[in-house]
Amino acid sequence: MTSTASMEEVHTSYVTLMGGELGLAFATLHRKLIELHIVWQQYRQLFGSDAETVALLNRTAGLFFKIVQDEIWDSVLLGISRLTDPPETRGKKNLTINSLLPLIDDATLKKELEELCKAALDQSKFARDHRNKRIAHQDHAYATDRAANPLDGISRERVESMLADLGKIMNRLNLHFRNCTTIYEGFVDDSGARVLISKLRRFERFKDESGSPNSSFKPKPLREGLNNDA
Repeated sequence: MTSTASMEEVHTSYVTLMGGELGLAFATLHRKLIELHIVWQQYRQLFGSDAETVALLNRTAGLFFKIVQDEIWDSVLLGISRLTDPPETRGKKNLTINSLLPLIDDATLKKELEELCKAALDQSKFARDHRNKRIAHQDHAYATDRAANPLDGISRERVESMLADLGKIMNRLNLHFRNCTTIYEGFVDDSGARVLISKLRRFERFKDESGSPNSSFKPKPLREGLNNDA
């Protein structure tokens, strides 16, 4: 979006244009997808940009950043799973992309969204596999014998393809009701991981110039990019 409207103003705009129930559901999912992109952006800036950045994090506090790496990764998988959950679980309503379909009156639009939601749901299986068997629960077979019970493979490419599918759903409704789309991956931050990396580089240069000795502690190094089996 090129507008500088606040999130509250955007929220109100969706409710006005789409009606109370659909507008409220869409506005909330819109915010959740933006938040998910922000988290993913932090991961990419820390661990998916280049090998030199990963080496810097290892030199600075390898163990700490290994924990951060795994926790952000799991947070993204949970976010994908939440957005693609069924609209109801055991009699309790969920707010997901599938919650939007019953709220749409236009038959043609509804048909398009059904196809987009099905594609997103099919693609989300890798995230849901990890959510159900490793993150939210501890599957016995997987926990006791990972080699014999591997989880679905994960990668940056799969995450970004999944996020793109979610964006297609949201932007189909954006286009229908507002005649515009949102660049969900276009969030610009001025206080995120990129700033931290810049300050760590400056600190390391200062330390080298001042002759401070490096720590002798060598924790398990980070992996550049994503692990295939957390």
